[in-house]
Amino acid sequence: MSRTFCAVSPSRAAYSPNMLRSMSPRIPFACLAILLASITLAGGQDTRRLDAVKVVNPPKIDGIIEDSEWANLSTFQGLLDEETGQPTDETAQFWIGYDDKFIYFAAKLVDKQPHTIQATEYRTNVSLGGDDSVTFALDPFNTYRDFNHFSINPRGATNIDIAGGRAAKREWLGEILANARVTETGWEAEARIPWGIMRLPSQGMHDMAFNASRNHKRLQRDFVWAHTGDGRVENNGRWVGVDVPATDRNSLKLLPFGYLGYDDGKTISNAGLDARMAITDQLEAVGSINPDFRNIENQVLSIDFSYFERLAGESRPFFLEGSSFFGTSRDAPIFASQRIDKFDTGLKFYGKINPTTDIGIINANDFGDENALVGRANMQFSPRSNLVVAFTDLQRKGISNSADFISYSHGIDRLSLFGQISTSRDTDEGDGHRYNTGLSYRNQGLSSSLEYVEISPNYRPRLGFVRERNLRGYNGRFSFDKPMDWNGVIEAGYSLGFEKLNDFDGNPYRTEFSASTSVTMKDGLDIDIDYDYEEFEGNIDRVFDFSIEKPRGNPYRRWDFGFTTGKVAGENYQSERISISYRPVQRLQLNGRLQHVKFGSEDNSQFILSGVYDIGNDQSINGRLVSRGSDTNVYLAFRRSGNKGAEYFFILGDPNARSFRMSVTLKVSVPFEIR
Repeated sequence: MSRTFCAVSPSRAAYSPNMLRSMSPRIPFACLAILLASITLAGGQDTRRLDAVKVVNPPKIDGIIEDSEWANLSTFQGLLDEETGQPTDETAQFWIGYDDKFIYFAAKLVDKQPHTIQATEYRTNVSLGGDDSVTFALDPFNTYRDFNHFSINPRGATNIDIAGGRAAKREWLGEILANARVTETGWEAEARIPWGIMRLPSQGMHDMAFNASRNHKRLQRDFVWAHTGDGRVENNGRWVGVDVPATDRNSLKLLPFGYLGYDDGKTISNAGLDARMAITDQLEAVGSINPDFRNIENQVLSIDFSYFERLAGESRPFFLEGSSFFGTSRDAPIFASQRIDKFDTGLKFYGKINPTTDIGIINANDFGDENALVGRANMQFSPRSNLVVAFTDLQRKGISNSADFISYSHGIDRLSLFGQISTSRDTDEGDGHRYNTGLSYRNQGLSSSLEYVEISPNYRPRLGFVRERNLRGYNGRFSFDKPMDWNGVIEAGYSLGFEKLNDFDGNPYRTEFSASTSVTMKDGLDIDIDYDYEEFEGNIDRVFDFSIEKPRGNPYRRWDFGFTTGKVAGENYQSERISISYRPVQRLQLNGRLQHVKFGSEDNSQFILSGVYDIGNDQSINGRLVSRGSDTNVYLAFRRSGNKGAEYFFILGDPNARSFRMSVTLKVSVPFEIR
């Protein structure tokens, strides 16, 4: 079911009832913004300073940490539980250094049971969610908001998360060189990270924020060197006196493609071009002409009942590149890229115009039918204080629509406050607005939030995602999660939530109360129980949900089962779901999910089976079967990519069709670079 808790930072606030009654809900922003703008954060003590050391003789990146190679580099040690801040006896030592081309990072991690260390992946730029891993996080601008994350598992597999968002194109994302090995006392890793993979400040001396962390699978815990929990980002380390080199980013990277095939009795062919260029060390441009969205596998939504529209996640590379530079409100953004179904030409600019200001602009044109324009700017005043302004404009045959957005947020110790205003103008709907303001609070596992929200009946940003309108009222949530060591339990928590909304005529719109609890065992067994009570559209809904999975968070070998029962929209509702992830051999990953939903007199089932076989670092065979009701679709594809040369895709079937149709497509892309 769809549930709405509209806070920008959900589950993180507390508010005095007297303060709440004294605030006028109709003027929630101007006074709040003026008040917050006058508040400054107290500066933290510089206890995590690390002097930068320039490397003369670079270490060999072979996964074996030799004292003679790393002795003269900066080093730091120790790990703290990410949630509690308490030290662990399975500690770590880290080294960092740099030269004009690379950053060098090494980690030696203690593990009392090295035979239990998990290391499944071996490739570059892949998810490491199911493995032990170590991560080096670096913010070259020292803003505490622009961290790039470089992760390594005990086999030397890597994952890169570049600040601002990148699509999974290795030719554009770049790679790091890493190696690692398991030892008698734990495991160790070494990495070489190119400067040019990140956005950087101007050439010369700079301080940079950094941190290191460890995902420990046996303990099912995350550990960090610098504890920044409860919003204390100023506790990150400071890498002092880094001489940022000049990077050679003055190039145009092109990915032209063409495909030829047979589809449902007809010959098909098409061609297009994707391009990426660094305008400066901080600004980038991405363009696309006649993009190929047809052959990209889209996400499949579950068949759960929902009162409101749902959107599947974005998977198209053009929109994934720099996606973080276009974000607004999390629960009701004025721009959701899924709204742009297709276009003939697209161009986007994104990045930083100075260390504390970033921008993003998109224009997508479907010749003769539609033009979509989106812009956003984020100005940071302190590590936890920022202002966001954004706009969208959609011109379609017979329709003109525009929207704007402004928000301000500010953090004070464990408290965060925010306010947002958005308006829309539409040729059919007229003018509308959305206001929301609130606060959140976090302290050692305790999280709470309270928010006022107001959405007028005519509010409609057509390029955004607003599930419901004509409402005003309050919502809040309180939750508590605590790590423990009691009778096999390592973590337990619970949460309570409420929502009380009326429509603009003063009539009750929705009243909701929810409660949930969660328990995680040492062996990875995770149990969740949820209850939801809702009065909506003249119905009283009561829903109970139970789910169990083992081991929690392992994407390679895991099973989970869920059961939902209750009454929804005046009808009996029941849902059963089971999913299994299994890796029968090292290079083959299988995932299956079966869901059955009974709603009143209707019976629906959906089965999804997907698999990937890794032939090598840059070759794979993958496929998916989706069966829903009387419709079944299946496709199979061979992919050779990420080899810095020609890419080949052979696709049998249509990845996104409702039911199978005979389609055979050969797609070729030849990346090249113009300097």
